Amino acid sequence: MLRPLFLTRATIGLAATAVEGVVALPGRAADAVSTIPGVPVRLAGSLVQSYLHAGQRLTDLAVKGDRVIAAMFPARTDQPEWATFDEDLVTDDPATGEADAGDADVPSGRVSPRHP
Repeated sequence: MLRPLFLTRATIGLAATAVEGVVALPGRAADAVSTIPGVPVRLAGSLVQSYLHAGQRLTDLAVKGDRVIAAMFPARTDQPEWATFDEDLVTDDPATGEADAGDADVPSGRVSPRHP
């Protein structure tokens, strides 16, 4: 026997679920009247929850994509000659054990001990 396409089977399942819901509707009508005031709150909560789940799924996909890219194109460890960093500009003086402060007007963010 030939199986129908996936979307065809899903559509038939959705139609069957809708029919079951319509059959159960008269019994649930009395319950629905008492829960009407809470519908906006539940709707807002569901929307926020869906938004957060979608964002989390998108982030998971991005992380997975990063792993694939990193596996296919490994990161370069060499540093281009035109790139300079603040750490490269500070030179240590091995005789005194102190770092070259460079320009005294520019704060380095390092605390040096006071000498009496």
